[in-house]
Amino acid sequence: MRSAAATVRLILCGHFHLQIFGLLETIPVWVTPGVFSRVDLTAAPGTERAEREASATLVQLNTAHSPSFHTLHARDPQAGETVYEIDEQPTRCWSVAAHRCR
Repeated sequence: MRSAAATVRLILCGHFHLQIFGLLETIPVWVTPGVFSRVDLTAAPGTERAEREASATLVQLNTAHSPSFHTLHARDPQAGETVYEIDEQPTRCWSVAAHRCR
């Protein structure tokens, strides 16, 4: 019986407004960035800010070092503009108990 690791070479996931890489045992896992915006990881703790920054991923499977990932960024004169910003109180309420926060 063959193991999943012998047949699965890569796990691709839909966007998360961030690009993320990890391993599931020995299998690479890639989350492609959003096609319109990305979450700004430099926002203050407890807040969330998204910036306009369109990206996509090119995955190469036929090279000596496969799989390889290339993040492509769109040329957008509005890149870096804030799409939305949520301050600490709404973020805390949303993530803990949105229907009970005041």
